[in-house]
Amino acid sequence: MHKFNHDITFIGNAIVDIIAETSDKLLTELDVPKGGMQLINTKTADNLIDSIRAPLVVSGGSAANTAVGFSSFGGKACFIGQTGLDEFGDLFSKDINKSNVFFQNKTSEMLDKTSKSIILVTPDAERSMSTFLGASVKFNINSINEDLITNSKLLYIEGYLFDQPEAKKAIYHCCRLAKDKNIQIAFSLSDLFCVERHRNDFLNLIVEYIDIIFANEEEIKNLYQSNLNDCIQLIQSDVEMGAITLGSRGSIVFETKKEHIINSVAVKSLVDTTGAGDMFAAGFLYGYMYKHSIEECGNLGSKAAAEIIQYYGARPKTLLKSLIN
Repeated sequence: MHKFNHDITFIGNAIVDIIAETSDKLLTELDVPKGGMQLINTKTADNLIDSIRAPLVVSGGSAANTAVGFSSFGGKACFIGQTGLDEFGDLFSKDINKSNVFFQNKTSEMLDKTSKSIILVTPDAERSMSTFLGASVKFNINSINEDLITNSKLLYIEGYLFDQPEAKKAIYHCCRLAKDKNIQIAFSLSDLFCVERHRNDFLNLIVEYIDIIFANEEEIKNLYQSNLNDCIQLIQSDVEMGAITLGSRGSIVFETKKEHIINSVAVKSLVDTTGAGDMFAAGFLYGYMYKHSIEECGNLGSKAAAEIIQYYGARPKTLLKSLIN
């Protein structure tokens, strides 16, 4: 029997996405910061939901999206997160397992409502997220299935988890566990505002534990408080491999301090940028786990990102395996 049950264990917030089209005017009226992610309470979540029409409801969450994308390429993935005992928790569990990503809620007595991310998409395809953390706030060391981590080749963590103190402790526990077993660790900075909230924590985590980094241009510039070129040099001194996405300008991928420019993939219709970074990471990681070159990893990431932005939602509607040449 193969030593590893899964290629990658993904850890993140288990969130149900509620996606709707909106206008810049309504975005302003609702006091939602365009292009970012804000944390909201139950009352604000209910008010936002009442303000939108005909939303698309689907299970989401950054790391979970990447896990589903990785599985869609043909990789073997499992996910660790925390849902509540409600209809949204059932939806999340059924959706992700149906996508061939193993997920089992370890804390069965969780009574908090399942986390929701209300994603408002403006005509320019920019997405603005308002996230109610709900049950994710209770994510802690007891939520971790250590066997999933120790039987994987790589551990993937999303930066959003640092918004919860107990979750942050759990992440450090998982990192120590992975390093003890010589399991590599990948980390996504997740969001510009997330970097602003946790810059020092992120820098410490990266230096001590991280092997592979994922970030977009604004996130990496905010992390190191410098221009893009300097940031690329700084991150390469801290991690072995990674990718910095540049939107329509493509991406920069690197390995052992050698950089490669990856062109973006043209799309016929730009609909919704939700999940573009998550799918880029999925394609990149599939390439890496299955021994593709660093350039091929970047190209698979670009293809996956281009696929997801052509429709609403952050989960692929067709098998991403078809993108492999």
